[in-house]
Formats: sequence, C-alpha cells, structure tokens
Amino acid sequence: MPNIYYCNGLANNDLGILRAVLSWEECKSLLNLFSVQYAGFQFPAMTQRDQGFAVLNLLKGELDDKWRVGFYSFDAGLLQIEEWVQTCVVSRNPTPGRKLAD
Repeated sequence: MPNIYYCNGLANNDLGILRAVLSWEECKSLLNLFSVQYAGFQFPAMTQRDQGFAVLNLLKGELDDKWRVGFYSFDAGLLQIEEWVQTCVVSRNPTPGRKLAD
C-alpha cells in the first residue's frame, strides 16, 4: 500500500514520519490532484533548512504502467497534502450512527 511521509529537517528522524497508508484508489486520486517528482529508490535527504515536505512511497506490486517503485516528492506544501489526508480519513470513517448511504 502506498505511504505518505511528512518530513521536516528539524526533526531527529532522517526518514520522516509516517502520516498515512493509502489504498491504490486513494493514491490515484491524490496523484490526480497533486504533482510529484520522482526521487528514486532511497528516501529523499533532508537538511535542517527544509521547511517541511511530503513524500509518497510506492511499493512493488502496486503500480500501473505510469508509476515506478520508489519515492516521490510532492510539489504541494504540507498543509495542502494534510487537507487531502483529512478529507480521505473522514470518508473512510463516517460519523458514528450515520449510515454510509446518507
């Protein structure tokens, strides 16, 4: 399953923080909204000057012909990505007592 990581050069974590695990359908929806740049097979390096960025990790066996295995950096800022993640999470977890068909 595709993963989104949030990265900030001030954190003591060279690999960022896992923010979301997506289905392939959710990932395709995300990629239709935001552009990404292929960063390669290794997690993108961070510096202490980085203001924060989001990274998408696509794993083997999940891809179609358009995407490669590896890491992708989003061109959008963290706030834009987080807004999409929050919308995605709400759609997965409807309000208690509410039917999905409502």
